[in-house]
Amino acid sequence: MNRSIKLAGLVTSVSLAAVVAGALVAAQQRPDLASASGEAKPIDSVTAPASPTPSTKPSAPPGTPNPTATPTKPPTSSTSTPVVPAKLTLDLGKLQQGAAPKSPYVAGRTVHSGGSKFTLPASDGTVQNVVRAGSNTTLVQHNPKDDGRTVLTVWKGATRGKTVSDVSSVLSSADRSTSAYTVQPTTADGKELSNFTVTWRHNSSGEEMSLQRTGENSPIVHAVIGSEVYFSALSKSYKQTLYVWTAGADKPRAINSVPTPSAVSSDGRIAASIASQVDDGSCSNLVDLKSGGKRWGTCEYALDELPSDGDLVLAGPAYRDGYGDGFFAALDVKNGKLVRQWSGASNVTIMSTVMEDADHILVRAEQGNQTAIVRCAPKTGTCELAAPLRNGAGHENNSPYELGH
Repeated sequence: MNRSIKLAGLVTSVSLAAVVAGALVAAQQRPDLASASGEAKPIDSVTAPASPTPSTKPSAPPGTPNPTATPTKPPTSSTSTPVVPAKLTLDLGKLQQGAAPKSPYVAGRTVHSGGSKFTLPASDGTVQNVVRAGSNTTLVQHNPKDDGRTVLTVWKGATRGKTVSDVSSVLSSADRSTSAYTVQPTTADGKELSNFTVTWRHNSSGEEMSLQRTGENSPIVHAVIGSEVYFSALSKSYKQTLYVWTAGADKPRAINSVPTPSAVSSDGRIAASIASQVDDGSCSNLVDLKSGGKRWGTCEYALDELPSDGDLVLAGPAYRDGYGDGFFAALDVKNGKLVRQWSGASNVTIMSTVMEDADHILVRAEQGNQTAIVRCAPKTGTCELAAPLRNGAGHENNSPYELGH
């Protein structure tokens, strides 16, 4: 989850931020973990104890009657397969270099998006998000004036296209054929107005359709499926509602079974809902969108990203406050049980996470005054560098990387 996107545009006051902080989010070929210098080993591991070597009886003296022979078991191996613990420690300095990220990302001022690679001018300011929109189009959300107001610029290959102001979130469908973004107008001092626009985009033709909404603010796109857009918005009473809108329709449909949504799967099967939140944590439920029924719940983790073609849920801390996260995790989508969790060691801070594909998580992490993009495989417990450790960090406002979707 990208924390800057997650928090951007969600709240209009400090008190509201305390209610929904850490709730929101705001893509997929399998990389080769054995590339470059080889598969990175888990940072922490334990080895099962070796089986004892069977003892051998001495031979009987000559002439001793031969008793009925007792069948003996074949000797067992003295080695065993290492057992990887569920909870591991991430140390960026101990990881080997692997393949570059398959998901879009920014390194310095250079955007890497599928087959496209282009450099952003310094006047574009800090980058909030990059989203692939078809085979050769990239949507870049950035902050030119460093004033909290982000804009969206469309790039066709390395050619700059139109720019849209006040864009609060952007996302593409799993197959990149369609995208959607939200526009949240603000006052001169940055206060959100109680109206916004949701725009659906057909990526190959560039055709767009928009929906105007009043009486709500802080819109977030959670999923795009063909011509359908799943988005949420906040009422004046701070109630966050999930909607689904079909491009061209006059109004969306509210999904009341998922109050306070934090994620929707890219196939529209399941969604995550924050069931409760207190000062020191939160509880979330995984909901079946078709039936509206709860599959399982957790008060240990926040649910950040849901699978469409896999069995892992990307999760983070149930309580989020301050600079970055202390850990990230993968849960079993069937029952919510922990598959793997990585915590930061030696001042490692988790800044953003995204599912690269069904089996791998990309992590933008900081250690001291350096940053790297890490690839972790929850099922095996292995991690490697997807982008090397570089000088710069978010707290210095000069992070060398940004993860996209």
